[in-house]
Amino acid sequence: MKTLFTGPWIKCDLLQTWLEKHGIPSTVEPVEPGNTPTPDADGVEDLDREMRVRVPEADHPRAHDLFFTEREGEL
Repeated sequence: MKTLFTGPWIKCDLLQTWLEKHGIPSTVEPVEPGNTPTPDADGVEDLDREMRVRVPEADHPRAHDLFFTEREGEL
């Protein structure tokens, strides 16, 4: 597995959903072990917690191209 993106949990969760829609398996894991998002006393998760999205090495170039390569003509 190779890291595709590191950032807030909410962005990693969205990226994982997009990857699934394109048939690319992925995992979201905490950058620091034991730092998994959990609800606070009010039942709200810490959406800014630092996480990383990992994809299989064979799928990394395709995943990177899908989400990080500039598209011509999108302006």
